[in-house]
Amino acid sequence: MSLSIATYACIDVEREALLTFRAGIVDGVGHSLSSWDEGQDCCGWRGVVCDSNTHHILELNLCNPYHWDLYSTNWSAYALSGEINPSLLALNHLTRLDLSSNNFSGISIPEFIASFNNLTHLNLSNSKFGGKIPQQLGNLSKLHSLDLSSSSFIKTVSPLLGNLSSLWYLSLNSAFAVTSMANADNLEWISQLASLKYLDLGWMNLTNAADWLHVVNKLQSIKVLLMKDTSLPSIPNSLSYVNFTGLTTLDLSGNSQFNTTLPIWLWNLTNLSYLNLASAGFYGKIPNDLAKLTSLTYLYLGGNNFVPTLPRAVGKICGLRGIDLSSFGVGGDVRELIEMLGCSRRNLEMIILSSNNLQGNISNWLESMTNLKHLDLSNNSLVGPVPLGIGNLYNIEVLDLSSNSLHGVISEAHFANLTKLVELRLSYNSLIISVDQSWVPSFQLTVISLHSCRMGPQFPAWLKWQLQMNELNLCNTSIADTLPDWLWRLPLTLLDLSNNQIAGRLPASLQSNNLDILALASNNLEGPLPRLPERLQLLDLSDNAISGPLPQLPTSINCLMLSNNAINGSIPSSICDHASLQILDLSRNYLSGELPRAGGRIPIWIGEKLRNLVYLQLCSNIFDGNIPSQLAKLASLHVLDLADNMLSGSIPCSFGHFTMVYSELAYYGHLGNGSFSSSVYNSTMELVMKGRESTYSEILYLVRTMDLSGNNLSGEIPEERGALRHISNLSFARNHLVGKIPEKIGDMLSLESLDLSSNELSGDIPLSLSKLTFLDHLNLSYNNLSGRIPSGNQLDTLDDPSIYIGNAYLCGPLIGKNYSGDQAIPTGTRNYVNRFEMVWLYLGMEPGFVFGFWTVCGTLLFCMTRRNTYFQMIDNLFDKIYVTVAVTMNRLKRKWR
Repeated sequence: MSLSIATYACIDVEREALLTFRAGIVDGVGHSLSSWDEGQDCCGWRGVVCDSNTHHILELNLCNPYHWDLYSTNWSAYALSGEINPSLLALNHLTRLDLSSNNFSGISIPEFIASFNNLTHLNLSNSKFGGKIPQQLGNLSKLHSLDLSSSSFIKTVSPLLGNLSSLWYLSLNSAFAVTSMANADNLEWISQLASLKYLDLGWMNLTNAADWLHVVNKLQSIKVLLMKDTSLPSIPNSLSYVNFTGLTTLDLSGNSQFNTTLPIWLWNLTNLSYLNLASAGFYGKIPNDLAKLTSLTYLYLGGNNFVPTLPRAVGKICGLRGIDLSSFGVGGDVRELIEMLGCSRRNLEMIILSSNNLQGNISNWLESMTNLKHLDLSNNSLVGPVPLGIGNLYNIEVLDLSSNSLHGVISEAHFANLTKLVELRLSYNSLIISVDQSWVPSFQLTVISLHSCRMGPQFPAWLKWQLQMNELNLCNTSIADTLPDWLWRLPLTLLDLSNNQIAGRLPASLQSNNLDILALASNNLEGPLPRLPERLQLLDLSDNAISGPLPQLPTSINCLMLSNNAINGSIPSSICDHASLQILDLSRNYLSGELPRAGGRIPIWIGEKLRNLVYLQLCSNIFDGNIPSQLAKLASLHVLDLADNMLSGSIPCSFGHFTMVYSELAYYGHLGNGSFSSSVYNSTMELVMKGRESTYSEILYLVRTMDLSGNNLSGEIPEERGALRHISNLSFARNHLVGKIPEKIGDMLSLESLDLSSNELSGDIPLSLSKLTFLDHLNLSYNNLSGRIPSGNQLDTLDDPSIYIGNAYLCGPLIGKNYSGDQAIPTGTRNYVNRFEMVWLYLGMEPGFVFGFWTVCGTLLFCMTRRNTYFQMIDNLFDKIYVTVAVTMNRLKRKWR
């Protein structure tokens, strides 16, 4: 077919290729491909760039206009999805292909992309591609820029705890859900890209790419290398030769597996202007060789285990514009540390010293650093007032002084010249924000975080001029006012006004708002719940006086916390259809009726739909029936507490497949990001661990437990239970379990507490228990166990005889019964012996009863002397008991008075 140019500029075959590709794509709500449905000139379509002479398509730029953001649903709403049709191969003049920030739902990167021989720029970043990276991409010999970074898409907004009590209790904590990321076993194919200057593999899974540095060392033209959070297995300390000395940008941050000192080949990269080694597992002393990197402008060393002393070499790099020493462990006076930055000090544009042990104040040095654009001194021990001279920082864009011990008053004068300020974070200080209600700021903030500063009692009117504000956190700021109407007209995605004395009612409808997160807990709000924004993911209105029925919930809701209100009516059955709902707390309201689809049993939909559950606590209710095997689908579960119900049947074999592995994502989710009210993150769970009930809060993310005690469970303990290698607490106590304790229980190497008491277990105690080196609580009492009590390793430290009480046929020094062949009941015959004993017991009961009755009662019946003596003894005993009780009660009364 010959290529013909019609009256329109676009070439027919290329336009048809685009239309075929378009047919397989699902457009987002922004309808970014709507122009492709209008007209025949594809060179005028959105994202299409043609050669002005040949009219061939040179570029296809279909990047999502909204990049992924934690607090925004715009990313997914505007993303393209669907299939990538190989019809694009007709665009054989293509030099640039950009499909970044879209949502291709884990499909593999199409191999046919490697056939675009003229491609110089390829960007597939943040588009949720999965599977192996096609090594055919090494055929793109003209490629200058390759971006395959795949930053983890976190599905949830708030890894928070919630409670659902009254009819039952449900405590949920959502884990971060990370999509399948693209990965590679090796990167050898990259070495074929001789023209490559820009390479970004950030957030990919490169656990098996041990060859990464040797491959990169072959790229003589490489200028920018970004490998952030790629799980690289190691970093070699030396190279026989350093070939990529033209490198200007290097980012290896987040590769915490390195666990080594800084490599010596690093000092050969003398052209580096940007070096990011944050949170990469480095330790030791930073050598003075750092001074060889004279071209450095930005240096990130935070989050490692370096010797917490600022190296003198830093003070010799005069071109430095930004430095990050967060979580460095450095202490002392902050002013002295700033002075150690030497010749670059007054030219610095970015200083990040958060989460250290810095002391002193910020007066008499900060005012002179007029080039600063980004200052973060949060989470230190700084004291004193915020100086008026901070107004000299007329270039400042981000100011974060939160979580210190600053005090004093901040007025309009502090902000007079800060016209470029975009983010203001002063939370968790003893500051008073005192500005006139008529003040009109000279800046336009996008983020305002003033948690625990004093601002009230009036609602700050100056906020109405912040027309670009996305995040507003005024939690615990002593506001005792009603909410102004203009607040709901701001472009907020996050609003936290919790822990104030705000009164009044919410608007009848918030559906037109852009809110993703709305937290108004612990106020005096009343009236009905409004119609909620369609994109809302978190709503916390607990501890108010909200009344009326539950409204229709948006499909995007992740967390709904409405406890301690006056909400009435029933729980709508539609709540079970919200697949994204992960935290639900409706406790202490006036709800009536039954839980939808629940009956008296554990709902199956918990396992089917709440796949991101980390904590499931349904203890002390009246659940009956079998345990749903579907609960085993909760792959992220850390806590399963079904204790003290009326559950029957056997323990599902599938429960043995819970991994309960520690997750850093769950940890960071538990910490939160400081944007929400503290009441949300300071949730607790009461769990029975090691034989006693304890409250867990700060270390809740570390707890991994399964508690099925206090039910009517029967059958044997499944052998698969030994697969729970990461569980720390296991309790099946007070059930009717039979059979042996599985030998594989010794494979649960993280087990700290095991309680199998008050069952009907038989046979020997497995020797494998001695392998459990962390075990410090064991209870096997009141079973039918037999044989010798095993010893060795950790078992020798558990010297409490009550561990084994109620097992008549156990023997060993601990319980004072020496081992002999006659004492031990052979495994497999215990049930037969029990039945044989029970037969003789029943046969002996009747004559024993007759004999005992006439021996005692007959004597009393026919002998008056003995009868009088007996009843006199009873009367005397009663008198003694009465006197003892009366004296004790009087003593207690005096004590309480």
